[in-house]
Amino acid sequence: MTQITSKSPAYVAARTKLGDHRKVFDSVTDAIAALRSIYGIEGFPQDFPTVAAKVGLVDVTGAEEIPPVAEWADGIYSQEGVKVCVTFIGVRGLKDEAGKDTNGARGFAIYPLHGLAAIQQDESGVEWLLKVVEKEASHVALRGLRNVSPSLGTEALAQAAEMMPVTVSDYVEETTRESMDTSAFDKLWKQFRTMLANAPTTAALVTRLPGKAEVLKAIRSKAFAAEEYADLETMGAFVFIANTMVQIIDSMKAQAIESGEEFDLDSSEIKSWLAGRDTKVFAAPKKIEADLSTVDFGAFMAASLPGLTGTSE
Repeated sequence: MTQITSKSPAYVAARTKLGDHRKVFDSVTDAIAALRSIYGIEGFPQDFPTVAAKVGLVDVTGAEEIPPVAEWADGIYSQEGVKVCVTFIGVRGLKDEAGKDTNGARGFAIYPLHGLAAIQQDESGVEWLLKVVEKEASHVALRGLRNVSPSLGTEALAQAAEMMPVTVSDYVEETTRESMDTSAFDKLWKQFRTMLANAPTTAALVTRLPGKAEVLKAIRSKAFAAEEYADLETMGAFVFIANTMVQIIDSMKAQAIESGEEFDLDSSEIKSWLAGRDTKVFAAPKKIEADLSTVDFGAFMAASLPGLTGTSE
């Protein structure tokens, strides 16, 4: 069975098309169309399997309907209110080209997702849904506690407990954060922050910036940034950070493609944060003071990133 590692060009290309490890579609037809576009990518392994629940192996590179979509699982996929999910079938214990342990995928899976109304109408649907919520809520609630090293003692555990979610919005935000792909941002953040600190035109900004988690929130939510870091938001600091990271990633990607090298960072997630920041809302703490009068984004770009001009789309 053909398997691909998480850093392979095939995996990165597929994930870019899906927007994440999985994507929900309105219909089987839309799901198959997306898979066809993935298999159509140059170099993507044509024998990488796709399976569908209650259907089995599906050759999305072949005929339009194998078997006819309307007949999939006695028509369940075509029922009103049913959406269709496409996801990687994850696999661990693979080796990359350097022989290091890595993860990856061994196929795609297609399966139906039923709406809340359909679940509630089923005799045991609500009970099942509550068990799912209980399991997920427990996982989200305890995540911060699990990450506390025993060597730090009960005080650290108590501090972590103070940050645990308690409201519905808390749980939703924690769950959303877990599913976000921040890999590109994470990889660039320390180096980019150092570049800001070392440039006279942006050095003052760094003393005022909150931690990475807060910066991510401020990039994702204009309302949050305006409430918690008004000065930084007014001067466009968070949009500048995100846009500049997008430019850096896109520039590095273009250079890699031109030289025929592999490149596994993608700017689409950061672009999606910017696209939705006007409507994203959530709460958070702490402000820091410092003089921003010496900050000059244009001068920073000219001095530190001479090859990058303009703004990202």
